[in-house]
Amino acid sequence: MSQPSRSVTEEVAEKIRARIASGEFQPGDRLPSTKHLAQAYGVSEDTIRHVVKALKASGDAVSQWGRGVFVRKYEPFAWDITDFERGPRPDNGDYDAWAAGILEQGKEPGEELLYVTDEPGEQPPADVRDYLRLGKQDLAVCRRRLRTVDGEPHQLSISWFPADVALNSPLLNPGRTAVPGGILASIGHAQVRGRDRYRSRMPLFQERQELQMEEGTTLLEFVRVGFDGEGRAVRCMYTLCPGDRTVIERDVEF
Repeated sequence: MSQPSRSVTEEVAEKIRARIASGEFQPGDRLPSTKHLAQAYGVSEDTIRHVVKALKASGDAVSQWGRGVFVRKYEPFAWDITDFERGPRPDNGDYDAWAAGILEQGKEPGEELLYVTDEPGEQPPADVRDYLRLGKQDLAVCRRRLRTVDGEPHQLSISWFPADVALNSPLLNPGRTAVPGGILASIGHAQVRGRDRYRSRMPLFQERQELQMEEGTTLLEFVRVGFDGEGRAVRCMYTLCPGDRTVIERDVEF
């Protein structure tokens, strides 16, 4: 199968994007068939297949098996981090701070533990080692969770703790660890301050699979490092959010 001219493919793709931008094709609308589009633009059906591939790669369209190609529909969930893990915590024995915040907005939170480190710990990645200020031989404990909103994957939460903080604590339990006031506070390492970092990147293959992300979707990476009262880094949490499902909000004072 020959590759059509990139200029022809992009020209047709841009025309379809213009129709999407104008509102002619609304989010969630099914695009015309391959045959119809080929006739409308005077190109081959093979060219249209490459056009559709380009639209999917740019995040303008998605395929639904057995149904066709549809205009991408964005319904992001607002995550307000103004008071996330700050002040009086809303978490209890059933829900942590994130899940409690979802409930407050009338949504149903869900969580699946994908992985937890076994004793005595494991060697963390270099960036985690730097965030937690660990020595080369120091071990850490990881908890990897998939969080859902109304049944749809919305976040990967990957938390790392120094092994001596996490060992002999509920952080090694293969289940929920939510406790009133937060798990770290309950084991004597309450976080009193933190540092946040944000960046946008493309997802790794495993991340894309776990979050069920469409082609062409970026990932929002939110990293929070928490420090206890003695200034020690006691947790490094990565929150990975599909860019099409998350809007981060934060109040600021001037």
